[in-house]
Amino acid sequence: MDDNEGRTRTAYGTKRSGRALIVFGIWALFTATVLVIALPIVRESIRQSGVITLLREASDTPQNRDQLQARVWFYTSDGSLREFRQYQAKRGGSAYHDTFESLLSGPKLQALKMGAVSSIDHKTTLKGLTLSNKVLYLDLSKDFLKSQDLGRAYEQLKRTGKGFSQVKDIVLLIEGERATLPGDR
Repeated sequence: MDDNEGRTRTAYGTKRSGRALIVFGIWALFTATVLVIALPIVRESIRQSGVITLLREASDTPQNRDQLQARVWFYTSDGSLREFRQYQAKRGGSAYHDTFESLLSGPKLQALKMGAVSSIDHKTTLKGLTLSNKVLYLDLSKDFLKSQDLGRAYEQLKRTGKGFSQVKDIVLLIEGERATLPGDR
């Protein structure tokens, strides 16, 4: 093997590894730039989607046979009405009964952290509940009438009840007597 031939191979190998190093450097710089620009956008998108909150709720609450995931409606601190999912201990009644017990007990810690508030007076109790011909008859204690905003309180009941596919309408009873409230048609 000639000396010139060995030097040519070595020089060619050095040029080749130098080019690979340059290409790798350009790729690394491009990747870093994309990360710096895109990471805040991706982070904000994930935060707005609520996925992290949903995952926290799922991991914070044990799921077993003695619990029911109730879908209840509360107002948020900005005044909008929003559905929240809360775990409620099964009390042996129907899912309707347990869901309304969850609503009347107020927002749980996770919902409170997200700004949930209830317009329903905290002393309100569920006296009875019957579903007949897709109409939910909801019997509450007189304490419901002490709610500061009856219209908003009734809207929470209505939205929670209509969250069930078998419920088409709600009839509110107070201590067994039909109540006439704002929005009740």
